[in-house]
Amino acid sequence: MIKSTVALFVIASSLFTAAAWAAAQCDGPTSDGNIWNLTCAADASDETGDDYQCDYFISVSTANGMTEEQEATGSVSPGQSNVVIWSTADYGDDSRVTGASIVRGSCSR
Repeated sequence: MIKSTVALFVIASSLFTAAAWAAAQCDGPTSDGNIWNLTCAADASDETGDDYQCDYFISVSTANGMTEEQEATGSVSPGQSNVVIWSTADYGDDSRVTGASIVRGSCSR
């Protein structure tokens, strides 16, 4: 009886944790021509009202062949969308950003 109660608790906890992790995420990065942005959103159905803290690592490639990783951090509130947590300008020289992608990251409480 105790084992089945513990197992049920573990399953319920993991489902709650998965739902909390899935309620906020970041997409991109995208470019509008001169600026690259990583934007985040959080599900409006979240009733706790607590902000999500997002922490991502972005791989940035430049015209001179260099690639570097940059950290992107920020917070997003339930119901918000298009919240920019990382941005970089494209200056059009050898350091011009030619690509950016998410390496890893997530949003959590």
